[in-house]
Amino acid sequence: MEKEVGRVEPMSSTSKNRNIKEPEIMTEDQQDHSDGNSLSRIVSGPPYSIFTTKAKIFIVIMVSISALVSPFAATLFYPALNVLADQLHVSESLITLSVTTYMLAQAVAPAFLAGISDQSGRRFSFLICFGIYICANIGLALQTNYAALLVLRCLQACGSSATIALTIAVVADVATSSERGTYMGYATGGILMGPAFGPVLGGALAQYLGWRSIFWFLAIFGGVLLILFSIFFPETCRNVVGNGSIPARGVNRSVLGYLQQRKRNADLESLASKKANNGEKRKLNIPNPLRTLKILGEKESALVLLYNGFFFNGQMIVSASLPYMLKRAYGYNELKVGLCFITLGFGCLTSALSMGPVVDWNFRRHAKKVGLVITKGKQQDLRDFPIERARIEVVVPNHAIGTLALIAFGWTIEYRLHIAVPEVILFFVGFGISTAFNTTNTLLIDLHRDAPATATAAVNFVRCLISAGGVAAIVPMIEAMNPGWTFTFVGLVYVVWMPMLWIIMKWGPKWRAEKQMKKDQEAAQKARMDAATTRSSVDDLGEDEKTNSPE
Repeated sequence: MEKEVGRVEPMSSTSKNRNIKEPEIMTEDQQDHSDGNSLSRIVSGPPYSIFTTKAKIFIVIMVSISALVSPFAATLFYPALNVLADQLHVSESLITLSVTTYMLAQAVAPAFLAGISDQSGRRFSFLICFGIYICANIGLALQTNYAALLVLRCLQACGSSATIALTIAVVADVATSSERGTYMGYATGGILMGPAFGPVLGGALAQYLGWRSIFWFLAIFGGVLLILFSIFFPETCRNVVGNGSIPARGVNRSVLGYLQQRKRNADLESLASKKANNGEKRKLNIPNPLRTLKILGEKESALVLLYNGFFFNGQMIVSASLPYMLKRAYGYNELKVGLCFITLGFGCLTSALSMGPVVDWNFRRHAKKVGLVITKGKQQDLRDFPIERARIEVVVPNHAIGTLALIAFGWTIEYRLHIAVPEVILFFVGFGISTAFNTTNTLLIDLHRDAPATATAAVNFVRCLISAGGVAAIVPMIEAMNPGWTFTFVGLVYVVWMPMLWIIMKWGPKWRAEKQMKKDQEAAQKARMDAATTRSSVDDLGEDEKTNSPE
């Protein structure tokens, strides 16, 4: 029998001296031969996911590439802002408003698609996103006026925004809490390649082929993803395929999966048939966007979401205002503006790939402190684990890095220092903000493992609403206050915001316990009601039998 080891009781001094040197990560064989008397809880059951490590990496890389559609839709557009303002005969503030409307639509759309994803599967939602995205980009490539630009950018956001929520949800489907930091790094590494290469590509396309070529490129990119996901991407949603052992059906089954399933034995097909009715019932459910808003009503989740949204706003206002500032300070054209985004994106990418293992290391460090034995491939019981502290300790130093870098960046642009100086600082802006953003995302998934796409949609909702306001205000602020004082003001807001991290670490475990207690009480009440209904049905059946029986 497979066993998952949970919490460890306090050990004697002899046991501590004997075991303290090694990390408490045990294989299945080691658990079978471990001393059962030292364990307070042993959880038996199947592995968290049946996907192999190579399969997990393949899946995460696929969704990471798919999530590029969102940052590409935003960042390829940035270098063309000045050109579009000239060709559509609108001011720079109005053309920046197209970024704001994009973010507003990006905030709302995932609330619907995330619900579909958590109920009916990830594949179905991905295919919907790609279809909308392709149509919107074709329309944008053909539009000729400012109003059409705003409307079609909103449609483009509806198709692209949910891919990030779906990407993080897939990570939650296949990775346990102890390894989630590394896989989140793989996933967000692809997401953050958008800020690194999107503006360069967008600048080159706008410079040499015209701004319409940007949207034709995005339409083709979406089409390629639609084909690849249709053929190769397996369903991972735990409500549909469990840990991957339940065969997918219908749209949840890839072309490759269909070909493989034809070769499976009759027993497996029988199992699929048993699950088919439940799957169909899930698809009939209408997604409820209020589930996303409900997360905002939870004390701990609300604070995590607000922190995440306000801090990430720093990167968005830098990205949105950089073309304007570089044109004013250095006279750069579209291609040069695009090249200046590389260090910002490279900082984001470096953060994603390097800090994921650090997040997992800090999880293991705290697990060792509290006596939680980590079983590879099994989800740990986090009820008594300080998950908030394990995640946020990684955030704090990077919060400071991102804040100081933002302030320094504003003053380097203010004094028009050599372009190398603000470029180096942009690396640290990207590194600090991305680490804080990704780690708090991981924490939110830990708090909502049962509905990761809905939780990530809540992240997207708050982040995009806050960023929409920030992006709309940043250019007028720079015109009124100049870059130095503008980004100093933003940095001071982040200094005031930092105590929120301490509040989450201090009170988060208590709020989480209260939430779990309420959930357990609701489950117990539902069980009692179901039992009462069953007894009533049995009694009614007995009465009917007595009535119909001959005397």
